[in-house]
Amino acid sequence: MTDMSHDFEVLAERADDYGALWAARTFRRFLSGSQSLPDRWPGTLGEARRVVATFATRAGFVDRERLASIVLCAAETTWAARE
Repeated sequence: MTDMSHDFEVLAERADDYGALWAARTFRRFLSGSQSLPDRWPGTLGEARRVVATFATRAGFVDRERLASIVLCAAETTWAARE
């Protein structure tokens, strides 16, 4: 039997990492395309859900929603700290 809280903590750490990586990649994409950077993070919760779908396929709906919020928050935080 696995410890579900431990499993979620592992997924939450991964979500945090994926959110930061998503923001960094988006930042580089804007720069390489010579586009002006938006002041606020341009990503959406729907996009964060798609990120979660890449690594948390066995998680339940509620946990996936929580993970998507973590991904989005990490991306927003990374984006805000880019300067």
